[in-house]
Amino acid sequence: MKKMKEYFDDEAVEHDNLFLKDMEMTEFYDEVERTLEQYKNKSSVLVLGCGSGLEIERLKFPCNVVGVDISDKMLEVLKKKKLYDGVELTTVCGSFLDLDFEENHYDIVLSCYALHHFNSEQKLNLYKKIYTSLRNGGVFVNGDTIAVSKDEENELMTKAVQLYKDENMPFASLHVDVPFCWEHEKKVLGNAGFLRVDLVKEWQNTKLYKCEK
Repeated sequence: MKKMKEYFDDEAVEHDNLFLKDMEMTEFYDEVERTLEQYKNKSSVLVLGCGSGLEIERLKFPCNVVGVDISDKMLEVLKKKKLYDGVELTTVCGSFLDLDFEENHYDIVLSCYALHHFNSEQKLNLYKKIYTSLRNGGVFVNGDTIAVSKDEENELMTKAVQLYKDENMPFASLHVDVPFCWEHEKKVLGNAGFLRVDLVKEWQNTKLYKCEK
């Protein structure tokens, strides 16, 4: 089992091919683009777990973007890309669990397939930071893996807890998937301050949702 940074460093060069060709995720990113286009206020965007920037390539409007990722190799791939004219990109290499976000600063916080590695406490703290970082009327858009049931979630979480205990490592330091079921995801978002969660579209084990501040 690889450490989180090591896993994504190793995947960086082939990441786009994996998502767009092998996993056929173009439809997902098309939906992300359509969702973001509908918002009037979108001059300031924070992207968490931006990786090689597949979602940043879908920002087809002028904006200042802060892209955060734990993998410097992923960010190197992103920096070589030609983005939409008017997109001003700043990258930050680090874990967004440890980073502080500017308060009341962003119109949009966006994340795709990056938040399914955390336990309940970590996710609640992260969602609170996201809520605080948004301006009034701002939106959090997240597309991620969702467990099909509470039983599946519990099984994956139990295995992960035991693994981290055996390895004597902090939770989320390894590339281990622990997606929440939809009911739990919405509950944590509500506890973080998001009073309404709207499902945009769902696929077999993925949901794209939005919640406004």
